[in-house]
Amino acid sequence: MLRCILNVLLREKDIMSSRPIYLYGTILVLAFCAIFFVSLMYQGLPQRVPVGVVDQDNSYLSRTAIKQMEALQGIEISHRYGSHHDARLAMQRGEIYGFIEFPEDLYKNTVNGLRPTVPVYYTEAYMIPGTLAYKCFYQLANVLNAGVRRTTMRAKGVPEADIMPQLQPITIDTHSICNPWTSYAIYLISIIWPGILSLCIIVMTVFTIGFELKNKTTPDLLEKAGGSIVNALVGKLLPYFLIYMLLGLSFVAFAYKVFGFPLLGPAWVMAINITLLILASHAVGLFLIGLFPVLRDALSAASLYSILALSMCGMTYPVEMMIGPMQGFAQIFPLRQYYLIYVKWAMLNSGIRDCWVNMLGMCVFLFLPFLILRRLKDAMVNLNYPTK
Repeated sequence: MLRCILNVLLREKDIMSSRPIYLYGTILVLAFCAIFFVSLMYQGLPQRVPVGVVDQDNSYLSRTAIKQMEALQGIEISHRYGSHHDARLAMQRGEIYGFIEFPEDLYKNTVNGLRPTVPVYYTEAYMIPGTLAYKCFYQLANVLNAGVRRTTMRAKGVPEADIMPQLQPITIDTHSICNPWTSYAIYLISIIWPGILSLCIIVMTVFTIGFELKNKTTPDLLEKAGGSIVNALVGKLLPYFLIYMLLGLSFVAFAYKVFGFPLLGPAWVMAINITLLILASHAVGLFLIGLFPVLRDALSAASLYSILALSMCGMTYPVEMMIGPMQGFAQIFPLRQYYLIYVKWAMLNSGIRDCWVNMLGMCVFLFLPFLILRRLKDAMVNLNYPTK
């Protein structure tokens, strides 16, 4: 058995060195994504989102508001425009991510108690900078509103000690227990990179076996494996598993030891978590190519499945808030189980009593290839599926 697996392994080594796609699918894509996300979010959160100002009032109140905007950490006034039309065109061109417009007679209407409206515009085409611009504009609106009310109450003779309790009767003291730095790097990289890893594993597993079926080289593969489909699959996927394991463990080491991502539990648990994700992704890839023994069909199914996993794992939208059928549907993705183990152990340190169900769920995926072994072997031997 070991000799047959070694023969298949040496054969796969020659195949991997013959086409650059194997290098891209195993190392380059994942390395590029890691460098890209780390360099993009090395500050944790965008600090100076460019925004614009349209000041048609040019009063004491509008100038004070602009000074307060310049003091906000999240935005930077990069342009000042003379009209709404110019600012809107600049936002459409991507020069700014939002702008605030101070209308004429703003100060006059405020003093007369007419409650003027200050319109704010921001783009959702770019989610993070657009959301940050809106957050800062909303913060500015609250500060301006409180400032106007405070000035009015002072003019009416209200004592200073009675003003703040009326402006803010309840003070909220917020503490983020898992990501106190509000770092997008911690929030996104911890799940997006393992999700891309899972995607590459599933797609490359489908491609390596589907490419053999397409070129009708599977009889030679089975001959090297001594006629055993298990020997053939183990020998063929072993080099990919070793490469992905090296990358996965490197991610755990760099994320939690070098970059200091929050990790309340032991690091070896996350190493086991990433190992289970790699094995489960290989199993899903085998299941898909066995279910659809045609390269183009299996690749389409693998791509759709892997992309859905990023949406259904619970990172972008809580699964608990989805409708009942979608909550059940989310459990068919290994990334969902990985995410739950990560949250329960790394972020909350709840221990094995809360994680064992998710680890067991990850192991269930390992049985998927046994459901299609006979079908996949028939496809390899008979070559009775279309190749174009």
